[in-house]
Amino acid sequence: MVNALTIDVEEYFCYAYPNDSLSCEQWEKLESRVVPHTLETLDILDEHDIRATFFVLGWVVDREPFLLREIHSRGHEVSSHGYGHGLVYRLTPEEFRQDVQRSIEVIADVTGEMPVGYRAPSFSITSDCLWALDILAELGFTYDASIYPIKHRHYGVPSAPVAPHRLDSGMWEFPGGTLSLAGMRVPFGGGGYFRLYPFAITRWMTHRINQSGRPAIIYVHPWEMDPRPPTRPKSALHRFLHTVNLAKTRPRLLHLCGDFEFAPVGRVLEQYRAANGVAKQAELAEMAAT
Repeated sequence: MVNALTIDVEEYFCYAYPNDSLSCEQWEKLESRVVPHTLETLDILDEHDIRATFFVLGWVVDREPFLLREIHSRGHEVSSHGYGHGLVYRLTPEEFRQDVQRSIEVIADVTGEMPVGYRAPSFSITSDCLWALDILAELGFTYDASIYPIKHRHYGVPSAPVAPHRLDSGMWEFPGGTLSLAGMRVPFGGGGYFRLYPFAITRWMTHRINQSGRPAIIYVHPWEMDPRPPTRPKSALHRFLHTVNLAKTRPRLLHLCGDFEFAPVGRVLEQYRAANGVAKQAELAEMAAT
């Protein structure tokens, strides 16, 4: 089973916790660290001959176009993380469209290509703003990776399917990783989950999802390679979630790269679609024979 490895390229200060975030105007005054930590991530992937999907924030591309050129030149899949890292459920449909369109334009200016996929900041496409999926399809994206099929206080669509699936628009949805335990969907796969859970749990959950016939989607942020970010959220809870076990991100990513086979989201979806098409045909043939 090939799993999807994704990197959300943003600065350490681009957190978007409700009522605990910094404005773009404040970002301009802070020290940038995205380049060295993204290059470190790229080098780790090169060491393991892994190609991944990079969801790149348009704001970062405007300031560090060299970084996107480096990601693209090393053969990784480039996708959009929006432009200003605003929570989707706090935007109007028109504000969302403008933000995503702006990210498409700055990415295409550097790579010469439209980004193939999209991930919302903080997985913020929820039940209240599913209209965003139609806008993404209209803008030409092949897939979205913004929905966690869980109930969470800040995000999630608990009724969403847990496996990759095709939407009515033709666009694909690759949901965040969950495993059903004691009748509950337990999220895992990246960010705070990747740092908070013991690594053995992440590895075990990934194996279990693969055994069920589903690819897992793993995500990390380059800023998670930095154990001492200069700026942190004000809320004690958000500060904990944002910084817990930062020093463990790099060794855990190295172990993960050695334990599993990874590919960009687009390739994983192609293989998943092909495999499930074959499985469906075999099932229909068996039914016809009986």
